[in-house]
Amino acid sequence: MKHTGWRKPTPGLGIAEQLAQAGEQVAVPKTRAFVAVKRVGAYIGLKAGDIMLLDTLGAFTQAQDWEEGQRPIVWASNAYLMEQTGFSLSALKRHARRLAEIGVISFHDSPNGKRWGRRDAEGRIVEAYGFDLSPLSARVDEFERLHAELQAERELCQRLKRQITVARRMIRARIEAAISSALRGPWRQFTGLFEELLDRLPRRHEASEQLERLL
Repeated sequence: MKHTGWRKPTPGLGIAEQLAQAGEQVAVPKTRAFVAVKRVGAYIGLKAGDIMLLDTLGAFTQAQDWEEGQRPIVWASNAYLMEQTGFSLSALKRHARRLAEIGVISFHDSPNGKRWGRRDAEGRIVEAYGFDLSPLSARVDEFERLHAELQAERELCQRLKRQITVARRMIRARIEAAISSALRGPWRQFTGLFEELLDRLPRRHEASEQLERLL
């Protein structure tokens, strides 16, 4: 089956190839690589369809493909990938291109533009052209660090939200107590100002949605 065609070189594709070369020098279990990228997928710009295609490509690889000195290259045909994902050809190409531009896969093209490969008797890839998943191996440490940073940021945001909730309830209780006790002071005015300040805060569900988009 013919590959996605001759591609115009871009900085992103060049970086992806460099990552593929680096990924060949390390051994990373496939499960670890996929968990790492999925945890930060949305943050680095991957869409749901990109992840679906990546999963489909990953299923085509074998454990030995992820060993040092090997490259997990997938030569599945467009027809097979379209059948597995439900994508049209144009959607398949679009998702594959984004995976490469983001530096998650690389295109390893054959001289004639066809996608193919073969394994030896032990199941190791001896020659292949297609989608190269080696960039995942090169970036697994980066993705794991990023996930840890995002988790720390998420925990900080949650602590701050709890502190804001406590402070808000305390202020409201103090104002209500002052009004009920008929203490002298502009408590009604404070109530209005307090409600105005609360209206400026993001609603809980909006803040949560914003946070989830980042994490």
